[in-house]
Amino acid sequence: MKSKRILLIVLLIVVVGIVKFYDVIPSKEETRDSTLDKNTDSNDPATASDSLPIIDFPLLAEARPKDLIDMSLAFPEELQKLDGKKVSLIAFMAPFDSLEDMSKCMMVPSYVGCTFCAPPNLRQVVFVTQGEEGSEKKYSFIEEPSYVTGIFRITNSDSTHEGKKQGFVYSIENAKVTAYTGEAPKRAPGHATPDGHNRGQNAEPLPEVSTEELIKEVADMLGQNQLYPISIERVSVDNFAENISFQLGKTYPETFRSARAQAFYIFGLLPEKTDWLNILTSLELSQHVAKADSQGRRVLVIDSVPINHPFVRLDIVGAISDAFFSQQLKRNLGNMSFTIKNNEDKRRSLESLKKGIRQTIIRRYATAKSISPKIPPPVEFMPNEQQYPDTTLFNRWYRIPEFVGPFFIDFLVGPTGSLSQLEPVLKKPPSTMMEFLRPSWYKEISLWDRNPIRNNFADKFMESPPKITDILGIGGLIPWLSKLNSSYIARSIAGKWVGDRWALWQFPDESAVLLFETRWQDEKSALEFCEVIPEHDFQWLFPHEEGSSTVRILRGSSLAALNRVDPFQE
Repeated sequence: MKSKRILLIVLLIVVVGIVKFYDVIPSKEETRDSTLDKNTDSNDPATASDSLPIIDFPLLAEARPKDLIDMSLAFPEELQKLDGKKVSLIAFMAPFDSLEDMSKCMMVPSYVGCTFCAPPNLRQVVFVTQGEEGSEKKYSFIEEPSYVTGIFRITNSDSTHEGKKQGFVYSIENAKVTAYTGEAPKRAPGHATPDGHNRGQNAEPLPEVSTEELIKEVADMLGQNQLYPISIERVSVDNFAENISFQLGKTYPETFRSARAQAFYIFGLLPEKTDWLNILTSLELSQHVAKADSQGRRVLVIDSVPINHPFVRLDIVGAISDAFFSQQLKRNLGNMSFTIKNNEDKRRSLESLKKGIRQTIIRRYATAKSISPKIPPPVEFMPNEQQYPDTTLFNRWYRIPEFVGPFFIDFLVGPTGSLSQLEPVLKKPPSTMMEFLRPSWYKEISLWDRNPIRNNFADKFMESPPKITDILGIGGLIPWLSKLNSSYIARSIAGKWVGDRWALWQFPDESAVLLFETRWQDEKSALEFCEVIPEHDFQWLFPHEEGSSTVRILRGSSLAALNRVDPFQE
């Protein structure tokens, strides 16, 4: 289970595989030059008698993601030539199964101190296997830099090696790993060190900057002008929380919140009787000290945090970006209110676009000011986060936009391209999150056949209409399917989605039943989906009709609730 947790964390981070890491990673030239100027130690790649081609993390990071479903990447020619050949690598060990045995482990760059709290993107991880399959020999964890030799593998769509099965982009098989005694960066502090999580919390303040200057810097990076003046206001934590709750309340009207929470409980994404608005507010308060209002006219900053702390500055820059986004969206799409009556998949697509632009602006501003984008918040930031147990899958569902958004922006404009190129996208944003995981489908809609399901699809199953209907979408299918399947399987199956909708009926005794209808690219993909549907105590799968690409599932909060719906009534 531990290995799966680690892998799932890393796989979610790959969706933002566009993030550059600063200061602590040497450039490709620096890395190679340093490996050519070592002592004559036996594990020095430059002086060893069996000198091998050297791979390094800057080279690995040159692979550009093209698709987050099949994990296709465009690899540099230099890497392609090394596929299947014996290579060497200098890196740090991270556990895959456990610290007790490194026969399977991950190799990560020097800046990683703890893969549990700050994992790199998947282009910065190499899956390593030592020893023969089935061997009882155990391999020890190496705290120091490691020198790795073995057969290098790149994961392609037709790959069958172990690294592909485990969801990694790069692997080194039949590896030999020893402590490296030459020059190498030091491992960054982790959980157990005094400077671990708190490192950077007392960072030196940045030079003061006026509101006008900061807004202009963001405007220049966006290539946009303000449609309305933007102000930055300091507010109390309570007022900050009220603003977040107010905005979320407009998105999710009170009339439907309990029904939505119950639907997500039946899906297995939320504990029973969770307050929908409270949990979303708590998630937002746990990571932000600055937020833009819904009109894009004000940026609110918690008054207890130092305004010039690097973490606070970056969050303010992100909030200013959000303000510009809200203004542009209102200009291009009008006064659209994305409530429960709207398509949730479309609403989350807009959220993904906003977060993609936000993270890109933060990354570029951090680069310009030599700030680490991973810097911890100041000690004054004490989020009043209510603890909700058993919400891992729900958190994954909620966080997906901030992972897929930056990937989508990078696909369209590249790591340094002008964001003014996004003007057409702001006028016609993606209508489904599938287009964020497969941005080539956004650019060429004819590549796939989307097949939405009508709002009233469930009316024929009961005399009364459902309390609520909405779309789960690929952004919900992936965390839902990963409940009992690997992330790789969840992505692969969900990538064949062409439409879905769920409906929930609530009864006077507080029980409920949920109907979930999905459509797939073809009959084969529909049957593949049937094979990986998570189990449920009160679930009924409609019999498959030959030639059909539709799958229907009925779930109840109890057996009695399940029996209230006659699946053959239609």
